[in-house]
Amino acid sequence: MKMNKKIVNDFSKVLKQELIFDLAGKVAKKIPGSEIYVVGGAVRDVILGRPIKDIDILVRKVKIVDLEKFLKSYGKVDLVGKRFSVLKFLPRGGRQQLDISIPRLDFSFGTGGYKDVKVKSDPDLPIEEDLARRDFTINAMAWNVVTNELVDPYGGLKDLKLKIIRTVGSPKERFAEDYSRLLRAIRFAIQLGFKIEEKTWSAVKKHIGHINDLAESGERKVPFEIISSEFLKAFNANPVETVKIYFECGAMAKLMPEIVKMKGCAQPKKYHSEGDVLTHTLLALQNLESKTFKKYFAAPPDLSTKTAVFLHDIAKPTTKRKMEGRVVFYNHDKEGAKIARRLLDRMKMSAPPELGVDIDKIFWMIEHHLVFFYSQPNEMKKTTLEKYFFGPAGRGESLLQLFLVDALATKPEKEKLDLSRFKMAYQLWNEMKENKKEVPPKPFLNGDEVMKILKLAPGPKVGEVLESLREEQLNGRIKSKKEAEFFLKKTLTL
Repeated sequence: MKMNKKIVNDFSKVLKQELIFDLAGKVAKKIPGSEIYVVGGAVRDVILGRPIKDIDILVRKVKIVDLEKFLKSYGKVDLVGKRFSVLKFLPRGGRQQLDISIPRLDFSFGTGGYKDVKVKSDPDLPIEEDLARRDFTINAMAWNVVTNELVDPYGGLKDLKLKIIRTVGSPKERFAEDYSRLLRAIRFAIQLGFKIEEKTWSAVKKHIGHINDLAESGERKVPFEIISSEFLKAFNANPVETVKIYFECGAMAKLMPEIVKMKGCAQPKKYHSEGDVLTHTLLALQNLESKTFKKYFAAPPDLSTKTAVFLHDIAKPTTKRKMEGRVVFYNHDKEGAKIARRLLDRMKMSAPPELGVDIDKIFWMIEHHLVFFYSQPNEMKKTTLEKYFFGPAGRGESLLQLFLVDALATKPEKEKLDLSRFKMAYQLWNEMKENKKEVPPKPFLNGDEVMKILKLAPGPKVGEVLESLREEQLNGRIKSKKEAEFFLKKTLTL
């Protein structure tokens, strides 16, 4: 299929940049009759004008052993997928590794297991048959590097234009080959802003229960690491839509039933006229993209912060009580941190490479997300503020981000939105950060020095003295080690 000039130029730019044109020329010269294609997601992304992360190359009419031997003359080669006849190739002077393979057929066992497939490689297999084994039409296209033609036997280009996610062939068969594709369809729809085609969507809803199927060995057919990778990629791209679509297809009930309990969990209208806990949570996630958020924070929130916002009220359904005629959620911050950790550990949310979330950070953020609700920020000790603002890297800013979107999503029934505590905490954070040049100042004295000066034995008293010294330092009343020693000797009564 001939393409318009812009797409041809876009492909040429990528192929030159990644030295693929050069490679194709060498293959064609050395092995007459061979064919070389770019396949899969890279084809889709070039056509859409999206950044390309990985490039998959398929070479026809060349045996894998001959291809490996040939490539070693032009760069570094690793045979990482002998079963699938896949080579990792880094051309000399190239910027990234290329996955290079020969055509193959996949014979699925039909169990839905992530790796339950038998593979038969065949260098002479027509390109159309290799593309037939792929999941969705938009991923089942190939670009002939030599002729500058698109091979598109299943209508992928048309579906790109229609912004549709559609399986190659029968949705039931494609999903039965690998149940992780159920979530993969959702992920592509969210990332690309596409819709899932009607028959494909019906199959997702019908078969989503299989996402938790176990093999005879007792192992999961779709490991949680794969599930979390699909969820987090979608969630990072659009948190609100991801949560909604996971509810709609039934995936949330199967994978994160703790979240389902938030739906319908009513809150006192006096403080939460926006609705139940889930509605409040979705508003908080939505506020991460608001003008107000961007007014205070130049950088977008990281994935762990988004996840903390998603889970910050997860314990409200289990802590909800009626006391003295009013509804309360006592300790939902502390209990929520525990529930969130159990969920994140169970789902192995920290596992996906380059994507996993920081579970300790999320636990800490949820556990302390009410800290400025319980206390007026300007009445808190500087040492206490320092602990929250300048603890482990990035947590202070993330906590303030959660505090802001939580406040924005809390809509009192008869009162105006109140951001006064956030603004106060934000101002203090900025002032303290500026004074420290973004790095907390080093204490003037350590514990050993305090014990030596005051002739103290190790114990709680040393910690109390250090905290007093720190408070004086952060308030600017002690400005040197000498002044700190004087303060100890002359001011503290022990």
